[in-house]
Amino acid sequence: MENVPHSESRSNEAHNIGAQSEYYDYSFNSGHTSYVSYTGRSDGTFEYQPVHGDLGEAQAQAQAHEPVSSPAPTPYYTQDKTGTSFPTISSKSISQPPSEHHTQFEYAGAEEPFLLTPSKSKPQIISTRGHNWNLEIGALVVSFGALAALIALLIYVNGRPLSDWKGSVSVNVVISGLGAVSRTSLGFAISSCLGQAKWNWFKRRPDNLVAFDRFDEASRGPWGSLWLIIWLRIRHWVAIGAVVTILLLAFEPFLQAVISFPGQSDPSADSSMIQLSRSENLDVGSYTGDPSTGVGAIELTPSNISLSIDPFESIPDLGMLSSFNSGFYNSSNREKPTTSFTCPTANCTWPVFTSLAVCSSCSNVTDHLKRFHEYGVNKGTLSSNTKSVTANFTVNSLPSVNLSNPADIDLDEGKTLFSLVAFMSATRITDPKLTLAYQNLTTMITAVEVLRAAEDYEMGNLIWDKTPVTATECALYFCANAYDSAVEKGILTEKIVGSWAERDFDSYRNLSDIKHFDDYEKWNNHSLYSQSGDFQRSDLVLYIPDEDIEKHDLPQDVKRRFNLTENTIGSTVRFVNENLLNQVMTWPVGLNTEAVPVAQALYQSKDLSATFDQVAWTVSNWMRDISKVKAPGIGQEWVIHIRVNWYYMILPLITMAFGFLFCVWTIMETHRLHLDPWKTNMIATLTHSVDVQTRAQLRDADKEGYLKKSVRAMTVKFEDIGHGLELRTKQA
Repeated sequence: MENVPHSESRSNEAHNIGAQSEYYDYSFNSGHTSYVSYTGRSDGTFEYQPVHGDLGEAQAQAQAHEPVSSPAPTPYYTQDKTGTSFPTISSKSISQPPSEHHTQFEYAGAEEPFLLTPSKSKPQIISTRGHNWNLEIGALVVSFGALAALIALLIYVNGRPLSDWKGSVSVNVVISGLGAVSRTSLGFAISSCLGQAKWNWFKRRPDNLVAFDRFDEASRGPWGSLWLIIWLRIRHWVAIGAVVTILLLAFEPFLQAVISFPGQSDPSADSSMIQLSRSENLDVGSYTGDPSTGVGAIELTPSNISLSIDPFESIPDLGMLSSFNSGFYNSSNREKPTTSFTCPTANCTWPVFTSLAVCSSCSNVTDHLKRFHEYGVNKGTLSSNTKSVTANFTVNSLPSVNLSNPADIDLDEGKTLFSLVAFMSATRITDPKLTLAYQNLTTMITAVEVLRAAEDYEMGNLIWDKTPVTATECALYFCANAYDSAVEKGILTEKIVGSWAERDFDSYRNLSDIKHFDDYEKWNNHSLYSQSGDFQRSDLVLYIPDEDIEKHDLPQDVKRRFNLTENTIGSTVRFVNENLLNQVMTWPVGLNTEAVPVAQALYQSKDLSATFDQVAWTVSNWMRDISKVKAPGIGQEWVIHIRVNWYYMILPLITMAFGFLFCVWTIMETHRLHLDPWKTNMIATLTHSVDVQTRAQLRDADKEGYLKKSVRAMTVKFEDIGHGLELRTKQA
């Protein structure tokens, strides 16, 4: 309602606005300026409500005016051009009585005429957000749908190769687009609901006028939302909307971080070409009987059984011979040789497979060593054929080998006197029963016992009597190995995951059914080496026990039985024990010992276990290389994959959930309070803002310079006292 000053008396008239009649009163000359309001009534009378001036005088003057029932023209406000600042009204007649509706008019002298409109009209869509919640509900549906589509997309692409994505735009762009749609739609709905929250807030309770500004700022973005959270101290559910507005800042960054592109090895298309050597059967060398040299006879003890036996001639396979030599002489090389393989992609894997092999084992048997002194002539390990040495000898002895040197001889003198001082002594053993650590090894090729003096003795820092001696026993034997193999960047690496030396005693039997064959095998301790002769035999079979398949997690279809022919065993065992090794091996070589090349390798070895392991590995690789059996593998290609980091979806999901709850609660509360959804509508703000008195106080405070203080001290509530909802000051 606008207060209009009057300086002269006018008559009141009834005016027609559209289909309803309104009555207006005009001010009159009262001798001073008065402010009145104009209210039409159905009976044609007017109610005057002076704001300033003498109330009694205004009421008396108002009663002097009588309602006019004659038709009045349609009212137009025009500027009075006679020198006054008061409007004139043109009118036309009406044909119906005035309505009961009360209308307030506020105006200041307008330069251009305007048409009056009724105070009640059909809802008009003035705001772009509409006069209902349809847009917000639609935005929530779009936001939820976009996020659901994004999650479905992430489930689809998770773990897939990046090359499988055939879209014209990258997966990042799609995720970013869906995230932007979800974020902006949710932000729109949250903004509207925060805007509506200010109306709901003052409808429910009186509060400081600052609250109106806080809610309005919160609806505009994160900065205002932060201040609303601080103001509310997170003690009201409305703060949820403000928190969601701030969380929306991190919505898209988290969605961008939800996917990564790690590389990994995938099976290649040409896996059929990928192969790795393995051995199931081995038949090399020559080992045959030679009846032309005569038939020998062996007397078995203690049964005194005589047995005829054929002499056998053997020719080792050159490859087998070379692999043993290579193993001993390259034992200082810590890089193990590899078997042949085919891997076009340079990255391949194989399931665990089994293969024939040669294995090794070494044990420290120093505890079995006996040390004693003996006086005599040439009692040392090394002696001269041309000179007798009589001295006290200190002997370090095992059942099969000893290391003995003169106790009181000068080391330098010993070296000059035809190498009378030995630093190492070794022997080979063919019978498992004669070993100290491998008596039950029934597939043994050979065993080697090595006695070695401490290096300080060789360097002259110790006398022989005070020199410690170590004893080591190593064995080489046929076995079956399980390999875990892989090629990475063209380099083959293999690991033995299981090893077995299980001999099938129903194999490697005499083919001629010779009498007392079992007695011979027992007498020979089932050794694979027979010095005097041999028999025509079947293949030797090695096997993997069924219970070990599951124990070592081997594939069920893995090869479990392996064959070695008599040619392979006879020629190999004869070569190793008669040509490669010797019964007496020393270093340095004395005049009474043979020069055995392997003796130097044993002496120079810093780790006998590693040396024999290198020999076994080299021979096993050769056995696999000459085999025609291949282990199929799987080629690996380096492929970029899409990986979804699901934990980054926590924030978007929480934001969506709380945003949805906040919007639903706001809509329900608005309906419960019987308010229109004005939301952030500025027209609604102008229409339903503070009442006239409050506005006058604020303007006065602004002029005097204490507006901020006045606002903070002012408590208002959203009320309707008959002229529509407005923020009215609540008196303390």
